[in-house]
Amino acid sequence: MPSLSYPFLERLAYIRNFGLNKYKSKEEFIEFLYSKEIDISQRTLNRDFDSLKIFGFSVVYESQRKGHIITDEYADEKNLLDRYIELTTLKSFKENYSDYYQKYVIDHESKSEGVDLITDIFHALDKDLSIKFDYQKFNNEFSNREVCPLQMKVSQNRWYILGLDIDQDAFRAFGLDRIKKLEIGSEFNPKEIDESVFEDLKIQKFCLGVTKPIFDEKKREEIVLEVSDFLIEYWKSKPIHFTQDVTGSRENGFNTVKFILIPNLDLIKLIVSSLGEIKLTKPRTLKDYISSNYSDALRSVYE
Repeated sequence: MPSLSYPFLERLAYIRNFGLNKYKSKEEFIEFLYSKEIDISQRTLNRDFDSLKIFGFSVVYESQRKGHIITDEYADEKNLLDRYIELTTLKSFKENYSDYYQKYVIDHESKSEGVDLITDIFHALDKDLSIKFDYQKFNNEFSNREVCPLQMKVSQNRWYILGLDIDQDAFRAFGLDRIKKLEIGSEFNPKEIDESVFEDLKIQKFCLGVTKPIFDEKKREEIVLEVSDFLIEYWKSKPIHFTQDVTGSRENGFNTVKFILIPNLDLIKLIVSSLGEIKLTKPRTLKDYISSNYSDALRSVYE
């Protein structure tokens, strides 16, 4: 993958937007970019298609239509490419105008820790290379890790690398803000990784955050929440998951919102930390689990 400079990212965004859910020939892509004063060859366009795949997009050629179509099956309001562009832009602004930023901006949320690692991580993802790093635990101690990176994930403004922890021989998620001294390791063969690791990777698409599922079945379920008028407008502007469906049904100041999710601890934390702004309607199994494990602290969650 080329260097993740802003011009390169901007070009990827143009290509993504032009071909998203539409069949376009390579000539049409190149002509469109030329209209934006960007001149590239078909070879460069092929590399850009590969880069989009790293960012989680599907790029498929259909011979009957004589064109490529770009799709984002797990589309969020902001996908990985857009988030990275925003993050690098914010980081550059903070660095170039640090005095103004500190003086005029109250910022306790935007996180750029670990952004400098993303270029190396994407290179490792692209070339099937392991990465080595020191990882800061929650007790502030560090441990040495070597990981076969398989994908990245953004959740609640934090970036994670998902992959095989070689020492543990298991799927793990690591927050970039806790990674220090990252180095590129040796080449690995994804086909030699146990299928269970890729199953855990697929599960992450239908989990909030990166915590493990709470039920052994690890199956997708329809999650029905009743969300207060106070909170629903925020969810409409910033969906918390790509399966979010604000149904339009409303009763007694609460709005019905449906998801397809695999229940995990992050989902429970979302519900129980809402101080009554979110109520769980379905499924019964999840209601029973929360009642059994958190009943004393969370009586206000249920009617």
